[in-house]
Amino acid sequence: MNNPAPPEFPLRELPTPYIYARAARAARAAPLEAASMDASIDASLDASLDASMDAVAGAAVAGATAAAASALPLRKRKRSVDARRPPLQQQSEASPRPENSASVLMDLATPSADSDAQSVDAETASADVKRARVLAQRDPADAQSIRMHVDTNASTNTNTSVDADLDVDVDVGSALSESVVAPSSAEDALPISPVASADGRAPLVRQDATGVLDTISAFTSGPVVPTVPPGISPLELQRLAYSYIARLNRAQLTDLGSLIRDNLKRDLVASVPTEIALNVLARLAFRDIVACLAVSRGWHALIENSPAVWKHLLLAESLVPLGTFPQYAAALPREHPELPAGDEAYKPDFLRRMRTLHHWYDPQFAPQRTTLRGHMTSVVTCLQFADDYVITGADDKMIRVYNARTKRFQAQLAGHEGGVWALKYDCDGILVSGSTDRSVRVWDVRRGVCLYVFKGHTSTVRCLDIVSYKGTKYIVTGSRDNTLHVWKLCPSLYNRSSSADGTDDNDDSLRSPVVYDSPDVNPYFVGVLKGHVASVRTVSGHGNIVISGSYDNTLIVWDIAQMKCLYILTGHSDRIYSVIYDHARGRCISASMDSTVRVWDLVHLARNGSQQTVTCAGTTCTRVADSFRVLSGHSALVGLLKLSNKYLVSAAADGTLKGWDAEDYTLRFSYLHSNMGAITTFHMTDNLLVSGSERQFNVYNLRSGALVHSKLLQDADQVWSVNFRDNLLVAAVEKGGESSIEMLDFS
Repeated sequence: MNNPAPPEFPLRELPTPYIYARAARAARAAPLEAASMDASIDASLDASLDASMDAVAGAAVAGATAAAASALPLRKRKRSVDARRPPLQQQSEASPRPENSASVLMDLATPSADSDAQSVDAETASADVKRARVLAQRDPADAQSIRMHVDTNASTNTNTSVDADLDVDVDVGSALSESVVAPSSAEDALPISPVASADGRAPLVRQDATGVLDTISAFTSGPVVPTVPPGISPLELQRLAYSYIARLNRAQLTDLGSLIRDNLKRDLVASVPTEIALNVLARLAFRDIVACLAVSRGWHALIENSPAVWKHLLLAESLVPLGTFPQYAAALPREHPELPAGDEAYKPDFLRRMRTLHHWYDPQFAPQRTTLRGHMTSVVTCLQFADDYVITGADDKMIRVYNARTKRFQAQLAGHEGGVWALKYDCDGILVSGSTDRSVRVWDVRRGVCLYVFKGHTSTVRCLDIVSYKGTKYIVTGSRDNTLHVWKLCPSLYNRSSSADGTDDNDDSLRSPVVYDSPDVNPYFVGVLKGHVASVRTVSGHGNIVISGSYDNTLIVWDIAQMKCLYILTGHSDRIYSVIYDHARGRCISASMDSTVRVWDLVHLARNGSQQTVTCAGTTCTRVADSFRVLSGHSALVGLLKLSNKYLVSAAADGTLKGWDAEDYTLRFSYLHSNMGAITTFHMTDNLLVSGSERQFNVYNLRSGALVHSKLLQDADQVWSVNFRDNLLVAAVEKGGESSIEMLDFS
């Protein structure tokens, strides 16, 4: 939709303010220059003037004399208020009002009655009478509406001879060659709208080729368009305008300022194509969008009915992570089935999430708390919160599943013969677990059954991740046997059909899992990645790139598509406990027992330390001697790392949490648990940070940096794991030697 461009000269088509129309009427009653008037009258004499015009012309005589007196130099007209303005009673006796006074618009200022006013030349007054008759002929109705109070002495001492039979026919545009007469006092400046002209017609000031100012009739129809001499430069035109403005009084300047200010306003949104307007609105913060909603109905309707604006706000306010937005958008129609289109749900979902965030930020808000029984052992080793499932693993060999919507226990997954130390939920109810029994299991959480058992590791499976590359999903597991194993996930596991009771049609055939005791007979086994010389403690990947961190103080970057080592990253002086592959920036981030966090640039290796070619597991790769950034500040083991769009957060055993800028790694915030205990768990987004340790559980507002809640779980002896999404916070805690799951609802 294209809107017309605003006019370059927005004042051209507007009528002149009423106060200036009044000034023009006063100017019409003022004396003309003798030579010009005589020439006009001699050229237009006509003996056919109707006798009825005499009465109208006579009524204008007093007005002509008064205007002539008001046109005298200012130094002659400065007199006392009493001398300049006779009492109303005296005025009424000297100049009685005509019978048709109902047509009067407003009285003009009364002239002074001193000797200066009495010295008006009779010849000039006679010309005034002739001029009044001209006006009467051109517009009798208007001439009849002009009524002025004239001082008695001024009327008596002014001898004018009027020929009653004189008929004048003069063109108004040439007859009124005179200066504009402005209101004579501040009282004349009426405080009304500058466009509230009574008749919509206005006086026009122009400059002819000889530089003489002429006043065009206020009653000339048509828009106000000034006549500018040809060839005048913009600078000269500007100076000319300034010279006119300098002659205006305060009231006139107020009217002119209002006129210009109101008509130079532009509606930015309405004056550009809708696509551009939406592109502009999509770059505003929520506070600015709220202000725009109150501007006009047009702005309000455009914002309300534009899903793109609300989608932008969901991302700009960090209510939905950018990396998970496709999954969020796909699930949104299921949460709002009442809406015809999925993108129409952006607005209600955004408003709901903003209300929830305000609850998080309110120190006085008390979330609804639900406590559920946990594992048989007190320590919860891992926790996943995805879709509607809260899934926990522990050393009691069990995996427990809770429903996040109903806040109830849903199922217990049994099958592992050792403690569960690694969990990863993918989607569509698929869960992968790793255990001290050296096996990897694939579960269908929705039906509560184990689908596959993969064996091949010779020690505890300590960590795992799921990556997707070219349409195929892979499980990458790290073990205390110093190796990583890669397995495929069967595509048939996803998009499974289910009956009304929530069980699959082929439920009986899947009650018993398919067990592969050896990689040699496993069709889903891809291969083994060897290179570390100590336990693999952490793994992170995206696409075909996987990075593993080990107790041998090194990190290895793998390409699982080629099943080979690409880089060996060295620099840490102690065990590595956590690693993040920042695939968006092409960087590797690791945390170590040496109390530092290091960052490697995998795109520009030259930014790191020196490089050399080495052999790893029979293939050649590059060994990088150092990182390009070292983040210091912790004084003990840094065991936990999290990355969001804005922040990289590290947590250490010294009780500190530090937030670094995700782009340049400058320190943005730092928090310290008051008990100085090791941070055992934390979770964060761009807006919130939740951390737990022994007898301490804190919620921080990352927008303001304030500690919002510190007493939500005062009865917990230890907080082992925590996660939150939207309105629900889930924590695995230990109370009195027993495990429990706490759910805090901030909706």
